[in-house]
Order: sequence, then C-alpha cells, then structure tokens
Amino acid sequence: MIKFDLAITNARIHTMRAPGEMAAAVGIVGGRIARVGSDVEIQEGIASSTRVIDAGGRVGLPGFIDAHAHFAIMGVRETQLNLRGAASKADVLRAVAARAAAIGAGEWVIGTDWDESKWEGERSYLTREELDRAAPKNPVALRRIDGHLWSVNSAALERVSIEPGTIGSEEAETGVLKEHAGDELAKVLQPDVDGYVAGIRAATARAHSLGVTSVHDAYVDGTRIKAYRKLSASGGLDVRVTMLPGVEYLDDVIDLGLGQGFGDERLRLGPVKILTDGSIGSMTAAVTDGYRGAPERIGTLTWEPEELAAAVTKAHESDVQLAIHAIGDRAIGLVLDVLERADAAVRKELRHRIEHFEMPTPEQIVRAARLGVVASMQPNFVGEWGLPGGMYEDRLGRDRTAEMNPFARLLAAGIPLAFGSDCMPFGPLYGVHWAVNAPFPGQRITPEKALRAYTRGGAYAAHEEDEKGTIAPGMLADLVILDGDPFREPDGIKDMGVMVTIFNGKVVHQRGNLSAS
Repeated sequence: MIKFDLAITNARIHTMRAPGEMAAAVGIVGGRIARVGSDVEIQEGIASSTRVIDAGGRVGLPGFIDAHAHFAIMGVRETQLNLRGAASKADVLRAVAARAAAIGAGEWVIGTDWDESKWEGERSYLTREELDRAAPKNPVALRRIDGHLWSVNSAALERVSIEPGTIGSEEAETGVLKEHAGDELAKVLQPDVDGYVAGIRAATARAHSLGVTSVHDAYVDGTRIKAYRKLSASGGLDVRVTMLPGVEYLDDVIDLGLGQGFGDERLRLGPVKILTDGSIGSMTAAVTDGYRGAPERIGTLTWEPEELAAAVTKAHESDVQLAIHAIGDRAIGLVLDVLERADAAVRKELRHRIEHFEMPTPEQIVRAARLGVVASMQPNFVGEWGLPGGMYEDRLGRDRTAEMNPFARLLAAGIPLAFGSDCMPFGPLYGVHWAVNAPFPGQRITPEKALRAYTRGGAYAAHEEDEKGTIAPGMLADLVILDGDPFREPDGIKDMGVMVTIFNGKVVHQRGNLSAS
C-alpha cells in the first residue's frame, strides 16, 4: 500500500477533469498526485509520517496557471515607486518629488502602474514639463499600467537614444514614449541577471499567496532567461515557468531546434511572442472605427502585413508555436489573415495563441475557431476598465465595450480559453470574479468555466495538460485550498482568498486556522 507524504482530507475538490467532477481527498507522494477519492480511500495511505491537512469542507482546486504575466518584471517592480493607488495627477507628482528627495540628485526615479483613467480631475498623460518641475535633478521614467506608454522628463530623454521615425516616438518631445520608443527606454532601465533573480523570488512569494503555481512569462530576453536558469540550477525556482521569447529570437529558436516544451517540469520554453498592436489605454490598439472623440486615431500596427506573414509562416513551417498580441479588431484581423496564409487550420496541433483578443468581431470569432486558435485573455481587464463608465467606454463608447472580451461567445464557438492577468493586477480570483460577474451577457461564464480557463486552460495553451491543470493520479502535485466557495457564492469571488498553496507536493503558503497534522 502506498504511503502518502501529504494528504488533504475533508475537502470539496473540483478536479477540473470533467464538468462537476469532485472528490473529498487527495494523497500525494513526492511531487505527484498518487490518489484522488473519498476520505476513506485516502485514509488507507496515511502513515505516521504523512502530513494531513483537514480542509474543513473547503474548496480545493488545481494550482492556478497565469497564462499571460510579466512575472520577472513584476517582481522587479516591487522595489519601484508604485503609483497604482494615486488618485490624481497631483498625487503622482508629489510621490515623484518625494522619491527624488529621498534618493538624491542624479538617481533614477522609476515609477510604475499609474492609470490616468482612474484619476480625479485632469486625466491627461504626465508630461516632460510636469516631471521636470517635480524632480529637476533626477531622470524620471514612469510606466503606465499597461506597459505600452512611459512618461519621462528631460533628464531621462537625454539618457535614451531613439531613432527618428521609431514607432511611438511621435510625442517624445512632450515626454510621452509609446510602443517601440518606450522599449528603447526599457532597455536602458533593464536590471542585470541578479536583479531579475531577486525580482523572480519576490514575485514567487506573491504568487504562492494567491495560489499561482505556474506562470507563462509573456516576454523573456536573454537576461531574463539567464535569471530563470540561474534560479533553476540552484534549486531555487519554486514556480513553474513557461518562457515566451520575443520574435527577435525566432531564428535562434528554429536554428537550435528549441521547440515547444524544451526544458523540464519547472522551466520550459514556450511559444514565441509577437506584438502586433498596442493598448486601449494608450490608444495604440489597432481599431477599425477610431477612438471616441478622435475618429482619425486608429491605433498602431507594429508590423507591415508582408513582414508579419513571413515571420508567422517561418514559425509555422518550423513547428514553432506562436503567441501573438492583438487587442484591436484591426490587429486581430491582420493576425487571422496571416495565420490563414500560413495554412494554420491544417496544423491545429501547434495551438497558436492570440494574446488579449479583446475586440474580435463575430466573423473573426468564426475564423479563429476554424484555425484552432487559443484565446489567451485577461478577465481582470473587465473589472479594471470594462465596467459602465470605465476607461474602455471612455475610449471606445458603450456599444463597443459591450462587445469586448466575449468569453461566453468564444467558448460557444469552440475556442479554447486560457486566462492570465498581465499583472494588472496579478491574482486569479479577481479575474475569475469578473469573468463570472461581467456586465454584459456575451462576457459572462460560469464559475466552473472561468476556473477551468485559469487551470486546465493555461496548461492546454502550453501543451502541458498531461501534467498539470487537473487533479488526477500522476499529475504534478500543485493544488490550492480556498477560504470561500466560488461555485456557491459567485458574487463574492474577488473577496475570497487562498488558505493553502501546495507546489510540487509541498505546502508553500498557509494562513488561518486550517488544521494540519
């Protein structure tokens, strides 16, 4: 008889293997699930050395998989000036001035997560002149929450070289850098390997507290890959990471034969990431009908169609999975066009992904289903900006906002759904809440379908459904126990928390009075 290292009993475990399938207990040996069944069945394998967690009737689930996060960067930002809670532009400028005074002249003031759409009073982007007044002796770089726009001061502009004509540099003189221009600034600010190692450790602690056991880091470069490898080699990588290298590494991936799944259970290579447009908040998402109040602004396509088609076809014919960022309907249309040219429909097993996929038209949904596209989406965006009166309505109007993020329609069309957060904010239960309680019918799905997208859906998007995303014998032992029941109390999901997180058969987070022996 197998003797378990860890057992969970007296639980309401939703296995995510089939709709409604539940169990009461789980037995774990090493880093794998050994048995799933009733309390009596699991009791047979409990020895004196077994750690037993009595869940007290609480809900158990597979560990959450965030299918689109900027994980290493999120950890690094823990040390930066967090502006998420700023209530006004004046609040931001006061915070910048205070940070500059604290660190001394000449040092960078790096801030993150400001969101003018939620400010009181003036809601314009921060300008060079305003930041010059707030910190006249420091270079200042403030990253908007969506990552597609930076506001900088004069000293910062002097330290970054942006070629004329660079996409997103049109407003550089005012201190606003978008898209590729912002990427040039990010290169200047990038930490070294050890800086990212520290960031990954900080992000992992946060992930454990929120029940996240796997992440897809939605863009890695050489420095970040080295940081992940350094942690993995030392035995210090305590989250499962699927790395998405940027398209600039496509030829390297092909030439070296580093296909999907290269790596091990904790660190793997995933699809190659391509960016085709920007964001709605920065008004760079490529839309057909223009932005509200500025119909001439239709966003930015970051690729010429023929160049994108060549890159997609090269990847497709070399068996390389792609994860293609496309938010606006114009960008989504371009992506579907090039996937059709690459004949993706006959190679559905590659599971090409469209990241975000926020504004698909009904016709585009049909095309995506035929192509076997995976929709990698962020339901937290609905709660952040998609509610009545929110930023999406301000940028696009109510009618278009009501058609965005159509989770229910995508599932009805047979499109696989994988949920992530894009770290805006990081946290699966918040996202699940807004998929279940979304304001418009085409968005709303059941708690089971939303939780499936945050577990099995993420595993499927990474070709890992045989190892994770469900609770069954032989699967990796990554599980969570919640302090509430999303199935019985769907209106309160965002206020629920994680009592226990189990990663690789070990308890890595526990709070409250849950009994364990």
